[in-house]
Amino acid sequence: MKVPAYINEISAWEDSFTFFVPIKVRFSETDAFGHVNNTSAFIYFEHARLEFFESCGLMEDWAAISNDAIVVTADLQCNYVAQIQYGDTLQVGVKVDKIGRSSLDIHYVAKRNTDICLTGRGTVVQVDKQTGKALPFSEKVLAKLACKKTT
Repeated sequence: MKVPAYINEISAWEDSFTFFVPIKVRFSETDAFGHVNNTSAFIYFEHARLEFFESCGLMEDWAAISNDAIVVTADLQCNYVAQIQYGDTLQVGVKVDKIGRSSLDIHYVAKRNTDICLTGRGTVVQVDKQTGKALPFSEKVLAKLACKKTT
């Protein structure tokens, strides 16, 4: 496996994931060649990211209509390592790699059994709903994220 630039050492990186979400591949996510369409990886990452935020206690605040802050995806990258097919069950891992003033660098891994199928990373930014400008994380948000940071 060619290791992407965002991974220093693959074994240590893989071992640092502690949060996983199971995802069973649906037929509608496959293409004419019988394997998962390349766009489905981003759906898997989104699902796992939202579950991760939920586990941190962040989604209730961010989803509240009265909250001034929302999170948006600034960039997202996926590296395809092994083919995935209909019926496969993946364990999709999420971890916070870096916490910035108003952004998070998040890493992803999708495994079938012990085999890595996908790796990824992305940046999410907390922004003000009205202005669309970056909004620094509150101490409350930072505290919720601190227990989940792995590096």
